[in-house]
Amino acid sequence: MKHIIPILITISLFFFACTKQIDTTKPYKVSSNAEWVQELKQRNPLKDSANITSVYFRYDTIVNGYEVSGIFFPIYQEEYKNDRWEGWSYESGVYMIFHNVQTGNEFVFSKMGKWISGDDHCEYFLNRNIMDIFSHSFKGFGKDDAYIFKYHDEEVCSENPLLLEADFQFADVDFDGEEELVICNHGGGPRGSNSYDAYEITTDGLLEKKTYNKPDCWFAFTEDTRFDTINKYVICSLSESSCQWGEYIYQADENGDLKYIRHINYIYDTENDVLITDTTEYN
Repeated sequence: MKHIIPILITISLFFFACTKQIDTTKPYKVSSNAEWVQELKQRNPLKDSANITSVYFRYDTIVNGYEVSGIFFPIYQEEYKNDRWEGWSYESGVYMIFHNVQTGNEFVFSKMGKWISGDDHCEYFLNRNIMDIFSHSFKGFGKDDAYIFKYHDEEVCSENPLLLEADFQFADVDFDGEEELVICNHGGGPRGSNSYDAYEITTDGLLEKKTYNKPDCWFAFTEDTRFDTINKYVICSLSESSCQWGEYIYQADENGDLKYIRHINYIYDTENDVLITDTTEYN
């Protein structure tokens, strides 16, 4: 018995140490042999691309009835291989699968980024969990690395339904009574703020929200956006510099269709200590 006790203590300390090493508030690596990783490998749209790195992930909780998993495609920049991240960049493409655990229905969000798509106008995906991986201890990605992601659900404020740190969420941002998928580009807005894109969830997949009177104007907003539920206004404030900022104002009709109605540009003239405003109305 006296020989067993030290062994039990050693085993207990071992498991305690292993548990302490995992910070569940940040993404942590798991075995690539997991069943869900193997399923993602089969669904990887770039699995036959020899020069593309695929990193698999799954969120730690069900969100709005959806189990969410996916793949991101970090870029390796040979010219920067001597930096502390050994050339890896979080400027990533992403392929995310939303699986409804009750109905079995699925939809996919995909944004491949300009370095994969070849389209200079295609933005890359900035995800908080992906950025958290790039800590001081990051040593690069291995083949088929897999991670568990934390779903962050911190709120911004009462008049704004957006979550400050969530990579994605479901919210009614066009006042039609139906929730849209809202994707956060972490730090992708002006002066390091978060920017957001909204997508209608349809039977044919996702449909990005745009304004019907200006089809080339997508419906993008930031963490400083205000949602006026009475007038159905979405008021997006963008700061361009310490002395210049603007408000982009959208209005939704009863169907949730958005119209870009007004842009107000504010310029603070420091020399004359006066605020100059310039308003443009859109029909």
